[in-house]
Amino acid sequence: MTTFIALVLGSILSTAGIAPDDPLKTLPSKDADRIRKHLPGVVTGPGEAPPIEDADEWLPLDSTVYVYENPRDESKTLKHVMARLERAPGAAKDAPGKGWAMELPSGTTRYLKSVKGRGIVAATDVSKPNAFIIRLDPPEPIVHLAGETGNQVRENVRIRICDIDSPEDTSYSGTVKCEWEDLGAWKVQVPKGTYDTRLIRIKYDGSIGPASVSAWKYMFLAKGIGAVAFTDSRDISAFIFYNNDTDQAGVLKSVTQASGG
Repeated sequence: MTTFIALVLGSILSTAGIAPDDPLKTLPSKDADRIRKHLPGVVTGPGEAPPIEDADEWLPLDSTVYVYENPRDESKTLKHVMARLERAPGAAKDAPGKGWAMELPSGTTRYLKSVKGRGIVAATDVSKPNAFIIRLDPPEPIVHLAGETGNQVRENVRIRICDIDSPEDTSYSGTVKCEWEDLGAWKVQVPKGTYDTRLIRIKYDGSIGPASVSAWKYMFLAKGIGAVAFTDSRDISAFIFYNNDTDQAGVLKSVTQASGG
């Protein structure tokens, strides 16, 4: 009888496309299916990483070059570059402290700052290929202090897109609802190594000018490193310019920190 039940259960799981030892079986099915599709074989099971309480510990603001492989084609790589600035965005000219910028594969530069009680945020992006300045109000969270598993942070982000040649004139505008949710601790295996991570799901829903935005992405954050795997590397505004989501996933291949930060 026990053998019969095991065979029936195995058949049901196989029909549903889920292996009995599926490491993502405790995730909601839609989330698990998306991660399997874009990051096949990356998640090895539940992890032990603590909740995010200090954003700076989960995305260190150091001069760093991150190289990611496409999980389906290792010959394709993406590069994220964290660069130090002489002045923090929004700070007075002679204010102490430095700012940071993250250069993304899309050609967008995100200007970052750490905000107490919120985390690491981006208030301004520059899309170099499209010659646009993108202003976000409130700033979009890059690493949010979401707290315990299941906690959601929802914000309506007002977006203004301006031509770089006339930054005071608005070319497009709109509002996008941004939802950030911590889906718990997960262990992942990437080319760089094995990491305990927090899985973050980010959803976008809204419109900017004539374009509608309805998208999601998943990001695995490792403490002391940053993102070690993601389903999509694009920023909030890039969903307007780039609709193809098939080659945007990445798994960490190397991390190189500049001497002196």
